[in-house]
Amino acid sequence: MAVTATAVEQKELLDVQNFDTKLMQLAHKRAGLPELKETQDLEIELGSIDMRLVAAKTEASDLSLVLRKAENDVEQVATRVTKNHVRLEDGSVTSAKELEALQHEVVSLKARQSELEEVELEVMERLEETKSVIELLLSEKSVTEEKLEQAITVRDALLAEIDDESEDLLAQRQAIAINLPTDLVALYEKVRADHGGVGAAHLHRGACQGCRIALDATELDRIRNLPSENVVRCEECRRILIRTVESGL
Repeated sequence: MAVTATAVEQKELLDVQNFDTKLMQLAHKRAGLPELKETQDLEIELGSIDMRLVAAKTEASDLSLVLRKAENDVEQVATRVTKNHVRLEDGSVTSAKELEALQHEVVSLKARQSELEEVELEVMERLEETKSVIELLLSEKSVTEEKLEQAITVRDALLAEIDDESEDLLAQRQAIAINLPTDLVALYEKVRADHGGVGAAHLHRGACQGCRIALDATELDRIRNLPSENVVRCEECRRILIRTVESGL
């Protein structure tokens, strides 16, 4: 059964379309806000900093364990050297052979102590470097968190502004659509869903403003002779055509 609606109702459908177009534009604007990408980039950057912080803190913890072991190793060798010095100096060792062996052991222990102290120093330097990295990362994190907080504030304000405008447009749209014939609205919604959000278009100077294609003379003549309540569809894009005094009929 053909859909019909008064000329006034059909023109009001075009108003609904205009509101829907504005709502689509706002939705596109909302999705493409630079502030959205800025906050996403900052969140990614913050996540990267956190990952590097975890790695650096883990490395610092591991190096602390290695340093404690190195310090214990040095302390044990140093204690052994001290005990041997005491034995060499207190006269408790009287055997020449044992005395020579003890002296050799002291030399070996000092060499070992020197090696262990080098290892200890290297670990200490690595630990200090890692601690410096952690401090830099913490500073970088603080700056990034502040930037993110500011970006979120700006983003949320812009989103709220767009949402408020969208709600206002939607309310105006619904106030018109609720009074239109249900079958007309249903047809409009179906066509709109199939044609990129545009379900109704103005027939302006013989051309459909939906697909921008001019109707041929025969089609224009056919439409011209139709009752005003007949809902007309574009032959090319199948959108609902709204006739006005500017339609060129």
